[in-house]
Amino acid sequence: MHNSHTTLRRRPVIGAACLLASALAIAGCSGGPSAQDSPPEITALITTEQDAGLQEFYDDFAEETSYSFDPTTSEVNALVEQLRIQINSGTAPDVLRASLGSLTVGVLPLADEGALADLTSEPWVDRVPESYRGLLQSDDKIWAYPTSGQAIVMFYNKPVFERVGVTPPSTWSEFLQVCQDLKDAGTTPIAQGLGTPAMVQFIPYMLAATLVSAENPDIDEQMRAGDTSFVDDPGWNDVFTKYVELIDLGYITPDAIGVTLDGAMQQTAAGEAAMVPLVSSNSPVLLDYFEDRADVGVFALPATDDPDDTHIPLSPELLALNAEAKNPDGAKAWFEFLSDPQRAAEYADRTNTLPVLEGVTPVQSELGDVLKPFLTEQRFTPFVNHRWVNGDTQAALLQNGPLLASHEITIPELLAAMDSAYQLG
Repeated sequence: MHNSHTTLRRRPVIGAACLLASALAIAGCSGGPSAQDSPPEITALITTEQDAGLQEFYDDFAEETSYSFDPTTSEVNALVEQLRIQINSGTAPDVLRASLGSLTVGVLPLADEGALADLTSEPWVDRVPESYRGLLQSDDKIWAYPTSGQAIVMFYNKPVFERVGVTPPSTWSEFLQVCQDLKDAGTTPIAQGLGTPAMVQFIPYMLAATLVSAENPDIDEQMRAGDTSFVDDPGWNDVFTKYVELIDLGYITPDAIGVTLDGAMQQTAAGEAAMVPLVSSNSPVLLDYFEDRADVGVFALPATDDPDDTHIPLSPELLALNAEAKNPDGAKAWFEFLSDPQRAAEYADRTNTLPVLEGVTPVQSELGDVLKPFLTEQRFTPFVNHRWVNGDTQAALLQNGPLLASHEITIPELLAAMDSAYQLG
């Protein structure tokens, strides 16, 4: 619980000068400095969403250890830019929010340039799922702590499903039938807001978790070696064939390019559409559009007619340790503190994400209850773009995906554009 006697100040970033400010200290305990000295502080730069999930732990951490933790917070886009500046100038904090993939502040690029400290010997490392190690590991070293994972799932309007008499599907054929029944009842089955280009990824990424990543776990190594490509891979062809099938059958918002992500969520809440694909951490916005949050359901999108095939796309949020941290011991103590199973579950629940460390049971919730079997059975894979060699490949999908949805280009043309971007390295 948050104790009122401890003074903590979490400062949102409103400019470069604010981001460069250090965190403030709180009281220490035995084993650290004397009572009259300031306790060792752990400086940090994290997102506002991470702070919202972590702040209930700050006082308990201070009481349990001889360290204080009081981060500077920022919206993610500003954080990426400012963290790059701080690393280049040698002013980065002890703990930092690293990105996945090939961004300039991606965990592996940062590790390659020597900006991160090795965490391989930390006690929680053995609980990192095997499917994530490739995202966090190079040279047999682990470079970041995974706080929790964001899943891409299908959210649905329960009253609409009940009115039409359909239930969440567990196979692709059942999913198509649900969509047809909803369409016959006069409801748009799936809300899409392609006026927000990022939304074009959601259904393909859900399908790719099963049809690409789970079907061929070695595809990324094969892609890097030039042994296959988007055009040649049967899984990627199947992904976009199924996506176009949904469009051709009229199961997706008509003229979706003229609708935003926000508009798609509003359509679902109003019952004009029955389902909307979302990243789980975005679900609080959707919930706010519903008069009764209990009316929101969730399911994993199947891609085959075998329910046991279904995997969910689930990628972790990361915290890393600055290689030049002034308080590396305190930062490591913070990661170990967070890795406690109960805390890991509580953090995930507060951020509408899912715990990713093995041995952590999700807090009971609609999302946690539905996806718990996938976590228990290790039926999840990272978002596919987090394993691509550059950000250009994702940009090619964002640029060309809406054109595919509006039939301005073909599937081979989309895949060829992604291959061209991938080959930039």
